[in-house]
Amino acid sequence: MENNFKRKLMAFWLFLWVGIPFMLAQSPMMISGRITDDLGEPMIGVSVLEKGTSNGVITNMEGNYSLKVKQGAVIVYSYIGYVTQELKAVSERMNITMKEDTRTLDEVVVVGYGSQKKVNLTGSVATVNFDDKTLSRPVTTLASTLSGMVAGLNVMQTSSKPNSESSTLRIRGTGTLNDSAPLVLVDGMEMSLNNVNPNDIASISILKDAASCAIYGNRGANGVILLTTKKGTDGKINVTYSGKFSYNTPANLIRMVSNYADYMEFINEASDNAGQAQVFSQTTIDTWRAAASNPNGISESGYPNYVAYPNTDWYDEVYNPKLMQEHSITLTGAEKRTRYSLNATYVDNPGLVVNSGMKKYYMRSNLESQVASFLAVGLNAWGYHVDQERNNVDDLNGLQMQKSTPGTYPYYDGKYGAPEALEEDPVVNNPVYYLNSAGGSYKTTKFFVNPYIKIDFLKNFHLTSNFYYDHYRQENLWHYSDYQERFSFQRGETMNVPPTSELLAEYPVKYYIDGNQSWKNTTTLNWGQIFKGKHDVAALVGYEEFRKWARTTDISKKGMLDTSLTDFDALTEPDYIDGSTTEFSSRSIFGRVTYTYDSRYLFEANVRYDGSSRFSPENRWGIFPSFSAGWRLSEEKFMKKLNWLDNLKLRVSWGRLGNNSIGNYEWQAVYATAPHYAFGNKEVPGLGMGSFSNYNLEWETTTVTNLGIDFSMLKNRLSGTVEVYNKLTDGILYNPTLSPTLSGFSSPRQNIAEVTNKGLEITLGWNDRIGSVSYGISGNFSYNKNEVTKYKGELVRGWQQNADGSSTYYTNLGEVSTGDLQRVLEGHMINEFYVLNVYKGNRNYFNADGTVNPKGGPSDGMIRTEDDMKWLQAMTNAGYKFYPKQGIGKSNIWYGDIIYADLDGDGIYGDDDDKDFQGYSKTPKYYFGFQTNLSWKGIDFSMNWAGAAGFKINWYQSGENSSITWFGYGIGKDVAYDHYFYDPENPNDPRTNLTSANPRLTMDKAAQVSVSGQHILHNGNYLKLKNLTVGYTLPKDWVQKVCMQNVRVYVSGENLLTITKFKGIDPEMMSGVGYAPMRQYAFGVNVTF
Repeated sequence: MENNFKRKLMAFWLFLWVGIPFMLAQSPMMISGRITDDLGEPMIGVSVLEKGTSNGVITNMEGNYSLKVKQGAVIVYSYIGYVTQELKAVSERMNITMKEDTRTLDEVVVVGYGSQKKVNLTGSVATVNFDDKTLSRPVTTLASTLSGMVAGLNVMQTSSKPNSESSTLRIRGTGTLNDSAPLVLVDGMEMSLNNVNPNDIASISILKDAASCAIYGNRGANGVILLTTKKGTDGKINVTYSGKFSYNTPANLIRMVSNYADYMEFINEASDNAGQAQVFSQTTIDTWRAAASNPNGISESGYPNYVAYPNTDWYDEVYNPKLMQEHSITLTGAEKRTRYSLNATYVDNPGLVVNSGMKKYYMRSNLESQVASFLAVGLNAWGYHVDQERNNVDDLNGLQMQKSTPGTYPYYDGKYGAPEALEEDPVVNNPVYYLNSAGGSYKTTKFFVNPYIKIDFLKNFHLTSNFYYDHYRQENLWHYSDYQERFSFQRGETMNVPPTSELLAEYPVKYYIDGNQSWKNTTTLNWGQIFKGKHDVAALVGYEEFRKWARTTDISKKGMLDTSLTDFDALTEPDYIDGSTTEFSSRSIFGRVTYTYDSRYLFEANVRYDGSSRFSPENRWGIFPSFSAGWRLSEEKFMKKLNWLDNLKLRVSWGRLGNNSIGNYEWQAVYATAPHYAFGNKEVPGLGMGSFSNYNLEWETTTVTNLGIDFSMLKNRLSGTVEVYNKLTDGILYNPTLSPTLSGFSSPRQNIAEVTNKGLEITLGWNDRIGSVSYGISGNFSYNKNEVTKYKGELVRGWQQNADGSSTYYTNLGEVSTGDLQRVLEGHMINEFYVLNVYKGNRNYFNADGTVNPKGGPSDGMIRTEDDMKWLQAMTNAGYKFYPKQGIGKSNIWYGDIIYADLDGDGIYGDDDDKDFQGYSKTPKYYFGFQTNLSWKGIDFSMNWAGAAGFKINWYQSGENSSITWFGYGIGKDVAYDHYFYDPENPNDPRTNLTSANPRLTMDKAAQVSVSGQHILHNGNYLKLKNLTVGYTLPKDWVQKVCMQNVRVYVSGENLLTITKFKGIDPEMMSGVGYAPMRQYAFGVNVTF
């Protein structure tokens, strides 16, 4: 009894000492207070949140708040532009003073051979926010993530074919007639953005002006993109898994007529318009329509009607949605003195076309060890391997897709279809058969290693030495596939036979190897010191040496015994062996000096002395300096009263850059095997000079002047940059046209051209927080005016009076310009379109005296009405000529044809002298982007738009959008179902269409619309929703229960919407055809353990 009493007494005391305080701790309490800034002013909209919960409020107009929380809870106070504070709730009254966050001013960005505080930059450098959420995008290349992100960086994806993805990258326009792509450096080594694993990237810097690029001398003329990969971090080991599955589908397809009966009627109409006999009989057309009304019925051959009488949409057959997957594991951490970051990534992209997929394997390892307090050594290594299937998919952009009609069934019952209509061209293609008629593979391997050493000595001296080695090898194998039967399901006949032994013996097997390797050594010495707290001085000197070898081998053998035996040792007859070897080297000395006084006055000077083996010994070296200065007005005393202004900086820079992007041996005459000689009644290859040399080749130089303003205000909520620049490239290395008498030789490259780019760039951003909602909005705009300011002389054209009083039209276009549809000429942009102008009249056909009015024809240049035709007849009777057809009638110029303007006034409309420059090229004049992001209680949302304007796309292709139809070719759906039609003998024909913008259909290959006129140029302006992502990060108290640090799930869409008037496959590709762009819908998860 006594023991029981003692136990109860102890339990009671335990409750008093432990239970009651615990209960009190769990009971809620009301806290309140006032939040002010450094000056004691109340702050509105400060987030006050109970940590680990969604319980929170924001301050009111007087900066006051009140919140019910648990006893002892941690309260988080946060506001954009201020340091976040976490305090324990220990009293009911908690007044807080928020401290301004100076980290924005202390932000460090990567620049050439080092890093600098962003606020102290005097050059034009932009950074891309590449956080983990960016990895949510289901992109196949890193370049895709940069589109629309930076003013002045123009990214347009030109192909999405797996392992051949390509993008056009330009920084501040096209600056040269040679390679205008920027220099891309990954951890200091030059490579393509397509080779970089997006999961490895830690930061991206875009260097745009001479002040920031001059330190790179011989390759900085077109701008520089610096990528830094992830490094190990101090602290515990972190393992992160990222996985995503993406449903890929074509974003857009060119539609061809798929109803074969309609197709046959269109072909017959085109034949009539060309004055030719109709191709298809009405019986065949009626038979197809009857079969289409009962597609599942059985034909006489025993096959379903939809197979025996097909109506095939070839783009739907060739392109099919596929599921892509990507898995990535990253390990980061530190052990004692060694930091490490390891990554492995697997990508399986099956492509949209059969046998076009690829599997890619990435590996990366970054290690650094602090051997001693003054010595660190490290090793960066990464690489990838690609296995890709091979087919003839590249040819589908041309003849193989155009020469396909809907009257062939793709594949059924183990057989590939053949043309079914007897009147059809017997060699019409079956694209599905074609894609499977070849085999082989692409195998690509690349690895890169970078050992380095860092030494700190004396005071403020830092020595870094890097050695880089890069190895690349691609192996391509091609051969015919096994015999594939082509079959007429309507007639029940096999249309091809297995290859005979004689034919097999002519089947080649081709093996191509492309390999290169390079090494580079870069050593830099840095020194920096601050004197008297105001004079910040830093200097850098460096030495760099680079060497690269490249070799190609191309082998072909014949004598095949069986299509399954493709090894070279199973082939009996050599076909050819070809190859090449090249080598290039460079050597450089460079330096930089920076000076900052009191964080107000900034100065920087760079210089690089480059030597390149691509020039003769006398012209091998070039010196490339730059100077820049900045003034931070916001640090001046007279600006301190402007409390709303956080930073205001004016920048100016000037510099000269170099470019040696030419062949490795162009200053020398090289041999070639092109000349052939006759010996013993045989033509044999000989060795002779293949090109002329130019010993006097010099560096191409680019001089850039840049003015910029950087600002941030309203506690860094609003920030922006405005820049103007003038970029002059002189001594451009270019191959002019040789005289036809020197055919067989390459023209010598010369320093003959000059190109100017002038532009404006604007970037604006707003970041703020309202309670628990954080959001940001940013946009950028770029304008660039491109002009060839020096080439081969000015264009002269016009009428010249002869000695006898007559006049002759003269033009020196062929002497001062090169190109055809797109030309290079002084005073015009690079590759400006040069075509015939479409005639534009006022429809006042005749003068008051009854004579024909040359300016009174059709307003849009198309002969639409009988009045238009009467005017055309009167013009012809008056002696005017209209090229190219010159006559009137169905086989010449008829209703629905276009006529062209008479530029030179000679009475001949549409001859070569009437061509004119259009003020547009394929390169846009304007680029713009818009981004927004938002996060709330673990939910995040982001969106990226990108667009371009001010450019044209030339596209007028048979089988796609041309009104000229060919026998055995497809017809574009848009032009087929919407084209001009008028028969003056039957005005009530139901096919009559007088308003269509598309000319009449015709089978005449030399029709009135066969010439290059304005009708082949299309407006390429577009705006794209490049990405939209929604994610959710699970609460930490949930995931920590299962031994995880962080879990985020998301859905993401890529290339979701395109707003454009262009009817081709994609305006971003700057082409009407190509491998279809992908639209992707992804689901993914990021998990950190």
